[in-house]
Amino acid sequence: MNPVDLLRKVPLFETLPPADLEGLASAVRLESFPPQVNIVEVGDPGHSLYLVVEGTVQVLAPGRSADFELARLSEGDFFGEMALLNSLPRSATVRSVQEVKVLVLDKADFHRILAASPEAALKVLETLSLRIRNADEQISGLSDKAVRDALTGLLNRRAFHERLAQETERARRYGDHFALILLDVDRFKALNDTLGHDVGDAVLVWLGRLLTEHTRQADVPFRIGGEEFAILAPGTSAEMAHTVSQRLVNTVAAARPPVEPELHVTVSAGYAVCPEHAVRPNTVYSLADQALLRAKSEGKNRVCAPKDTH
Repeated sequence: MNPVDLLRKVPLFETLPPADLEGLASAVRLESFPPQVNIVEVGDPGHSLYLVVEGTVQVLAPGRSADFELARLSEGDFFGEMALLNSLPRSATVRSVQEVKVLVLDKADFHRILAASPEAALKVLETLSLRIRNADEQISGLSDKAVRDALTGLLNRRAFHERLAQETERARRYGDHFALILLDVDRFKALNDTLGHDVGDAVLVWLGRLLTEHTRQADVPFRIGGEEFAILAPGTSAEMAHTVSQRLVNTVAAARPPVEPELHVTVSAGYAVCPEHAVRPNTVYSLADQALLRAKSEGKNRVCAPKDTH
């Protein structure tokens, strides 16, 4: 692809006069990267714009345990354009998926061309505010999709484990306490097999809404599995956790999901409190999960606490 055509795809340059685009094209250089190489890394200072000529790259955002993919870019796409305008650290890592060829435009060359062409500098200023706004909206949307369950709109399992680790660290450092409540829809597989996945999905959406409406503003509900939900409740004692769990179980049993035929849906619940029952994230989760399994095995539609309590 012609360098001028590639540069014209960058919103920052789309209104530049042809002569200035030619000047930018004369300043780029071609670089190649083998597969699985970080072309730029999150946190590094940015100095260059990259335009993909051949191959595919991943745009990766850092996670607690592993990076997650925000996007894939291929021929004609670009990344790193804001590095031409500021010295802020890179906001994401870009890694080659296969052998990649890119055109690189350095900040120093870009500034040299702007200094020589006031018209080009004015055009860049005119498009800059719109470019920044669009980029912010795209990043915000991608980040939200990474931590939201597509069906219910609740935070997902990834977000849950990150938040659980944060809450246990806060409890350790500041002496805070919180409760983890796990809830599971009773006989959900039979419901799906009998009435179909559309009805099952509708029940899950309805349950997600109930959990949001019947918890405190400070409490955070999550969907962490097929029919399994979690609530992190800060500042909640064991006694309060039992009361809240029972109230949620009763609320679900008394309500009816908006599906046909009319259904009586129940949930079982188990909970654990940090630091009363455990201080490590995995242990808090394990104790709540064991309590949930006992609630399921002892008849469903009920609450169980960790053993030796209540």
